[in-house]
Amino acid sequence: MLTGTEAAETWIPHGGFQLERRKGKTPEGSLLTTDWLVPAWPHDDLTAVHPIAEQPCLHRVLASCPHDHVVKLAGLYGLLTATGKVARASDLPPEPVETWHREIRALRNATALWDAVAGKDDAALHRALPQHQAAKGKNLLGLAREHLARRVTEKIAGGRLELIAPPDEGPSQFTLCHRPVRLIDAIWQRFAEEIAGLIACTRCPAPGCGRWFPRNGGRSDRQFCSHACQVRAWRNGSPSFDAKRSF
Repeated sequence: MLTGTEAAETWIPHGGFQLERRKGKTPEGSLLTTDWLVPAWPHDDLTAVHPIAEQPCLHRVLASCPHDHVVKLAGLYGLLTATGKVARASDLPPEPVETWHREIRALRNATALWDAVAGKDDAALHRALPQHQAAKGKNLLGLAREHLARRVTEKIAGGRLELIAPPDEGPSQFTLCHRPVRLIDAIWQRFAEEIAGLIACTRCPAPGCGRWFPRNGGRSDRQFCSHACQVRAWRNGSPSFDAKRSF
């Protein structure tokens, strides 16, 4: 089955986004007076982007995003909850910045739990699990796996299944694809792909970098995101540098 995350499309105004204090209805339907992400120029032109194709580890990027970097991230990858194609910046629905803060917190907690599960780190599992779950004690790793599976399943429920016809009359077969509707659905689905072992994300240890990249893109033992970072680490005598498996 195809996951469809790399095909997820968003729209970005050429002038980016800004925060505007207003009262409005959130994607969940409640009225809220808060800061909203809106296009910096209402009649601006738009560019279509495919965020997961551009940054395959976007779930990790969002999980590590400081709250004051939301406007910058939206300007790179688009709004989390917008759907459908739009013609002008004014057609983009305002998005409450609290939506970003909530998803950042949720992803940060979930990725910390997954890292603890993957590392079989009991101390980290106690910290990452909800207290009532951690208190159950005995099979902590099993509890963590079940909790993580439930949490991520809830988050990817917004996608849709599509049956894709083969392009010709040859040996190709119909393909089942789970396609996310919104960017936030694609981000959580991408995290599910990491948990399932379809991708492996790591952070570049080169001085001044820290960029997330897919380690299984080409060589599975890559240390650095680029040759430039490899050279910089070598010149700085980084303890993480290993010439045999660097890039």
